[in-house]
Amino acid sequence: MIERLKAYKRYFPLGIVAVVIGIVLMVAYKVISNSTDVVGVSWRYIGGFIDIISPVIYAFASAYLLYYPVQFIEKWITYGADFGMPKRNQEKSKGWIRLISVATVFLMVIAIIGMLINFILPPLFENINILFNSIPKFEAQFNMWMKEIGNVLNSLNLEEVNAAIPGDVFNYVKDFLISSGQWVIGGIGGFISSFSSFVIDFVVTVIVTFYFLKDKEKLFAGVSKIGTIVCTLKVKTGIISFVKTLDEVVGKYLLGTILDSVIVGVVSVVLMLLIKHPFAILIGVAAGLTNVIPYVGPIVGSGLAFVLGAFTSVGMGLTGAGLLLLYQQVDGNIIQPKIVGDQVGLLPVWIMISVLIGGSYFGGVGMIASVPIAALIKVYLDKIYNQKINR
Repeated sequence: MIERLKAYKRYFPLGIVAVVIGIVLMVAYKVISNSTDVVGVSWRYIGGFIDIISPVIYAFASAYLLYYPVQFIEKWITYGADFGMPKRNQEKSKGWIRLISVATVFLMVIAIIGMLINFILPPLFENINILFNSIPKFEAQFNMWMKEIGNVLNSLNLEEVNAAIPGDVFNYVKDFLISSGQWVIGGIGGFISSFSSFVIDFVVTVIVTFYFLKDKEKLFAGVSKIGTIVCTLKVKTGIISFVKTLDEVVGKYLLGTILDSVIVGVVSVVLMLLIKHPFAILIGVAAGLTNVIPYVGPIVGSGLAFVLGAFTSVGMGLTGAGLLLLYQQVDGNIIQPKIVGDQVGLLPVWIMISVLIGGSYFGGVGMIASVPIAALIKVYLDKIYNQKINR
């Protein structure tokens, strides 16, 4: 018996391979047949993990946005501190200079938040309150306009056109505003119910953001050591190159766009206040927030200025819309290129296509992120093209 087994010993590895393949196929079949459950459970675990580390994610994003102001302040403090100071003292002072720079930026952020709470939020909520309270007045005004338009069409004997105008257009608008108000109220209620967890996450985010800014170089050095351990030199170099490109194209574009949006919001409020528009704050905030979406911000801002101003007077609506459209042209051709620069380098048609695709699949977030992502793709396509033609 033993001699016979020795004779067939060359078949043992094949048998082991067959058994392993069979086990793998059975496991794969079970996974595929229960793929819905597996995906659902995996997604719940991933979602739970993201919820746990969400303060770290928020802290990283906040530190990234605040690092440039910290760097700017640090440069000026270093210039003043290094003047006439021995080199050995200059090295010792770097830690204190970084700490002072971070503390200064934090104080500036606190001051900005305080200004928002005291000067922006109260009139903004007042504008929203006036808007909802004015719905009956707007409805009456809208119905009067529709009646006048109907009379004009009747006098022209355009029965088909007159019949095509729905009588309940304003009802749709009113229902939309009411449902939006209920959504906002529900969101506020949900925020209040989870206020304790929000406070904890906020405190953790602030603390982690502080340490991200303070110890940025040490953290990067630690990540670099981990990369050296787990990656080959080629992979590590590729990752570093990708991160630098991401920062150059996506990061600086988003930072410049945010700064430009703040300017658009402030100027829009000032312009609307100059013509005494009743919803100046609301229009300015909407114009600033939507300005991060190419070609959408000007339409939203001027559209709101016209619609909300027209119920006061048609002249008010036209003036508000005209001023915002005029300023958007100045911003798009002069101010924005100076702030944002040419990190994107995409033709307008590609920007519009990117916004359309991003908005169709991922909504507002997709519209905002679509342009820098398309620019990042363009950078790598250009690199591949240059590598091929230079071979």
